[in-house]
Amino acid sequence: MVRRALTLLAALLVVTVTPALAQYRIGMSAAITGPASSTYAPTYEAYKAYFKRVNDAGGINGQKVEITYEDDRGEPQRAAANAKKLAEGSILMVNASTSATYKPFMTESESEKLPLLFGGGVCPREAFPPANPLIFCSTSFGSKWDSRFALGFIKEQAAGKKVKVGFAAQDIPLSRIELEFAEQLAKEMGLEAIPVVVVPGNTPDFTPFAQKLKDAGADWVLSWALWHVEVGVFEALQRLGWQGSYLLYGHQQTQDELARLKAPNLYAFGGNTLFMENLPIHTEITNLVKGQTTHPAHYMAEGWVSAMVLEAGLKKCGWPCPKDKLATALAGVSVDTRGLRGGPIEWTADNHYRKNTYYKVYRWDPSKNGIAPVGGWTRLEIKMKPLAPTAGHPRSAPASRTPLQ
Repeated sequence: MVRRALTLLAALLVVTVTPALAQYRIGMSAAITGPASSTYAPTYEAYKAYFKRVNDAGGINGQKVEITYEDDRGEPQRAAANAKKLAEGSILMVNASTSATYKPFMTESESEKLPLLFGGGVCPREAFPPANPLIFCSTSFGSKWDSRFALGFIKEQAAGKKVKVGFAAQDIPLSRIELEFAEQLAKEMGLEAIPVVVVPGNTPDFTPFAQKLKDAGADWVLSWALWHVEVGVFEALQRLGWQGSYLLYGHQQTQDELARLKAPNLYAFGGNTLFMENLPIHTEITNLVKGQTTHPAHYMAEGWVSAMVLEAGLKKCGWPCPKDKLATALAGVSVDTRGLRGGPIEWTADNHYRKNTYYKVYRWDPSKNGIAPVGGWTRLEIKMKPLAPTAGHPRSAPASRTPLQ
């Protein structure tokens, strides 16, 4: 009797314990607080809302998705501690933070052979062809390709007129390197390039940097940095009476800020559709996140797409889903972004960025008294890894540029 009772007890323990352990365990580190939180915290909030819906509907392949979230404030030391903590027991880590946090996560990924998904910050070169088998990126913005699109747009807007292009970078490596690349590429494209102006992210006054661009005779200025730097330089130029045109990368703040500034000469380009277009997916997200996020629904696009990609990877992986199997599954996903982007996200064994990347430009249109797109989507085909520039030779990787209606 005692043996039989013990056997029954063991069986009950298996029944009660196993389901709790049978979960997809994910770890995310994000700049939930800190100076860069307005750009990165919405990805964290989008993930929480997205996977709450997934889990409430029964999970994926019969298993819940359990995500552990850690705040790194965009700081490398915090990120290093988070990477160690999150790698333990996870089948994948997600980074939604500044580029300063990348190195410890990539080191931990390589050490533990653990897939790493960049879901809110700029895509690192390791996601581009030929991709690192463990590094993936769903983020809409990517180094080198953003500059290719932006300069092509400026040249189109110039319509054959000779223009001077200035560049406003932030004093962080990725921003500075990107715009140094853009400066060299502009020269190749027949544009007159003004040397990059590097702006400290913590500057209390953007005026001296704006003055350099104005004094150099910039007709256009391109900025690719955190939002407060991008828009800070523009507003300083406005105060100086500058009459040129300004193109910046459109982060989550774009819709609010274009409406606030109401400046027809401010152009924002990016890979996400603004919610002012009122697509069905925008309504769906707005209804789903109501009461769950501190940021408005139109800040959720970046994180929502990333969550869609992760869900697709987990579905493809099946159950059980060890980390090596998940990496293989992610390398074959194709995700319909349902209008949040200009097209699908498709990954292959050697391309963990996407086969094609899509861009759209928005500005304040006085005739409509509102924000309006400047044309439709433009597609760039990702054919090979963007090469690092050398002095005077940006060595541009091939890019097929196709305007879409």
